[in-house]
Amino acid sequence: MRGSHAVAVHADRVAFYGGYGEERHRLVHGEIIATSVEATGVGLLALPDGSSSGRRRVVARGSRIYVQAEPFTTWGVYDLDS
Repeated sequence: MRGSHAVAVHADRVAFYGGYGEERHRLVHGEIIATSVEATGVGLLALPDGSSSGRRRVVARGSRIYVQAEPFTTWGVYDLDS
């Protein structure tokens, strides 16, 4: 989960958002196993209309990853708990 910009955790599940270059919109799901994380799936995090976010701000708290895309007026929320 190299280059992740945000990490969300809920119970034994984890999600890493971001990466380098082509992987900047990558969302990796994983499961916490003892002292490591095992990846269980990889996808892309997109805006509600299906497009990629372009330039964005990213913040994670608990089970949620918040993404604010240009023009930086609203926040989108990805919740690992839902």
